[in-house]
Amino acid sequence: MKNPVVIKNYPKGLSVILDPDIPFDELYLALGKKFRESSKFFGKTKLVISFEGRELMEEEERLLVDAIADNSELTVLCTVGKGESEKSQQYIKAGTRFIGDQDKMLSKFYKGPIRASEVVEADTDLIILGDVNPGAEVISEGNIIILGTLYGTARAGVKGNESSFVVALDLRPVKICIGEKSMNIFAKRGLFKSKANPKIVFVKDEELLVEEITSETIDKLQI
Repeated sequence: MKNPVVIKNYPKGLSVILDPDIPFDELYLALGKKFRESSKFFGKTKLVISFEGRELMEEEERLLVDAIADNSELTVLCTVGKGESEKSQQYIKAGTRFIGDQDKMLSKFYKGPIRASEVVEADTDLIILGDVNPGAEVISEGNIIILGTLYGTARAGVKGNESSFVVALDLRPVKICIGEKSMNIFAKRGLFKSKANPKIVFVKDEELLVEEITSETIDKLQI
């Protein structure tokens, strides 16, 4: 009988290969069982994970990450795109870019650019020390602060927290979402200037607003 979940171990990361044919609810249970049975082997550590073998919707990927956390002592720092080429180095690079003792912080810090196909998630505020490149995605249950340029996609307040915000030194994104609200028409709205200025995206009166950061802008935030 084909194993619905296969785990390959890499330095600083795991590749989780998923059966592409079984229903997702069966896969979810099989993955939980697999990590529960392997919990002693993996121990308590922090690592990066990739899911391979089938296309996953965003919510499905999040459910699988939660299943790993619920059935082991592993902490998933982020998920990365698939691809066998230099995969071990990709895991090491992503894993070592999270800096500081994450267990003691209200924010997670990620050092360096996030490249196309990479996904970085946090259940806290997320601070990126670098660019978020086209095709990359950053996801946070809280706020997202990018000390660089946002070219890709940012999703803040993903569990419905519309008091969250996104800040970047320069905004040129594919999409920004806060809670259930999103916008992806930045270029058409003429929000880009030849000279980049730090901007903030937040919800006010049920709409997403994009403004340059000033003391007045900060006063509008519901923090």
